[in-house]
Amino acid sequence: MMGKMKKTLFLFLAACCMAACSEDLSEYYTRIDQREAANEALKKKNDNLSSANDALSKRNADIAAMNARLKLEGEALREKLLALEASTRQPKDPKLLTMEFVADDNTSLKANVTCEVIGDSIIDCWLPSIMNDKYLIPRFTFDGTLVTIDEKEAESGVSMFDFTKPVVLTVHTSAKSVSYTMYVHAYTGLPRLYIDIAGKKEVTSKDYYLDATLKLVEDVKTRAAGDVVTAPVHIKGRGNSSWTQPKKPYRLKFDDKIALLGEHKDRSWVLVANYSDKSMLRNALSYHMGKMSNLEWTPSSHFVELFINGRYDGTYLLCEKVKVSNHRVAVGDDGFLLECNRWADQEEGNVYFYTPHLTPAVVIKEPDVQVGDANFEYVKNYMLVVEQVLFSENFTDPVNGWQKYMDMDSFVDWYLIHEMSKNVDCMFNFSTYLNLPKNGKLHMGPIWDFDIAYGNIKQSDTSYLKWVFPSGNLLSVTQWYSRLMKDPAFVARLKERFAYFYSHKNELLTYLNESAQYLRYAVAENEARWGTLYHYTFKNYNIWGAYVNEVQDLKEWLNSRLDWMKADYDKLKP
Repeated sequence: MMGKMKKTLFLFLAACCMAACSEDLSEYYTRIDQREAANEALKKKNDNLSSANDALSKRNADIAAMNARLKLEGEALREKLLALEASTRQPKDPKLLTMEFVADDNTSLKANVTCEVIGDSIIDCWLPSIMNDKYLIPRFTFDGTLVTIDEKEAESGVSMFDFTKPVVLTVHTSAKSVSYTMYVHAYTGLPRLYIDIAGKKEVTSKDYYLDATLKLVEDVKTRAAGDVVTAPVHIKGRGNSSWTQPKKPYRLKFDDKIALLGEHKDRSWVLVANYSDKSMLRNALSYHMGKMSNLEWTPSSHFVELFINGRYDGTYLLCEKVKVSNHRVAVGDDGFLLECNRWADQEEGNVYFYTPHLTPAVVIKEPDVQVGDANFEYVKNYMLVVEQVLFSENFTDPVNGWQKYMDMDSFVDWYLIHEMSKNVDCMFNFSTYLNLPKNGKLHMGPIWDFDIAYGNIKQSDTSYLKWVFPSGNLLSVTQWYSRLMKDPAFVARLKERFAYFYSHKNELLTYLNESAQYLRYAVAENEARWGTLYHYTFKNYNIWGAYVNEVQDLKEWLNSRLDWMKADYDKLKP
């Protein structure tokens, strides 16, 4: 009996031990699996790191080889061409057939990029994303003997080049060569405006239009609706001093009214180059102020990337043109748009007159008039009456004084926007617009042209310095506004409206920050095209180098200007 009990106890203990061991082994196997998974993950990470290091090493080697590569030119080029042609059949006339960047060759690319070869002069490439640099290996096919890029031999799928700035790709034979300018752009997020001119002509005149076709591709990821607009268009040059700069401004005229980037339909639009303004924000900022103001209309504007005949021409500001229209300068069918213009007598077709207290001529922009006809005499006589009353003894009379003929709100807000920006062009010299409804009051505006405002001006003498710094008044020295400043009612409204703008100072600075952020990728492409940063451009007072410095200077200038005006206006007595 006793033996039987011992046997049973032994079996029971053995079973317990086996159960315990089973639990211990299960935990052990789990830990083994976890350790193996961790080891596998670490191995994969190390493999990836090794691959990345290999790729980086290869890229560094490619960059080193690119920098060490010597130019192939002169007799050395000719000898190589003859040697290559001696071992092959007679080459065809030189011509580039295809160009692309393949992701397998370029680790910085997420997808292949096919470039467009435009005629025998341009290669246009758009990268799908922004890159820290543009060190890329191109693949290409061609007829001919040999290809060079910036005079260095290029081997398809092997040779790396720096495409940060436009390069010259040349296809050679011993008999002749054909060169292409190659642009490699990065996606900027701005709408893209393509203008293809009939016969691939270039715009060389402000006097006549060229026929063209337009395609506007809006970018749904930024500030537009993602639409594509196509239409026939006519294009010519525009501007005064801006037309003499390398980056040209343009005027667009459509056969039919068309809506661009959400604005009201119209036939007339303008492309502002902003060449003299390295921040590219002075005009846009001023129009933003205009939208905040009591002015009846201010042009709407949108940044776009412009392509002419397939060539990338930089970042432009697409604007509504200043003209009489129900949705622009709304003076009715019988109203008038006027401009003070110091060069009126030098521009063909201008119809103008002079008044005793406006130094430059007053040009009647719209409608078309002839000297001496009824409309001409109406406007001229009205302006003479305005000045007669404004400079009379009782000009401050609220009923029969200047306010009977001149609109208070527009004269105040137009003055403040130009004074806050210290816009030299607006001192009744250029781009000083006025509008007059028939049987209505004279209004100032709309505002226009601020690329040399906000201290962005330099002259050959020292007299310009008063326009550079944020302190000091500008327009109050003109005859009309110096007279208005003697009316307590005008001064009171001026102080009231300036307080409104000053209370929105942070909004204006925020607008500059947001706009600079919006343009951050476009700036790099525009700089690659025109190379204005770090260099003097007409009429810069300072050269700040990097784009962020240009924007910071503009912000600091505006902040100082508004603070100075507040201190000055606090002293004004109505």
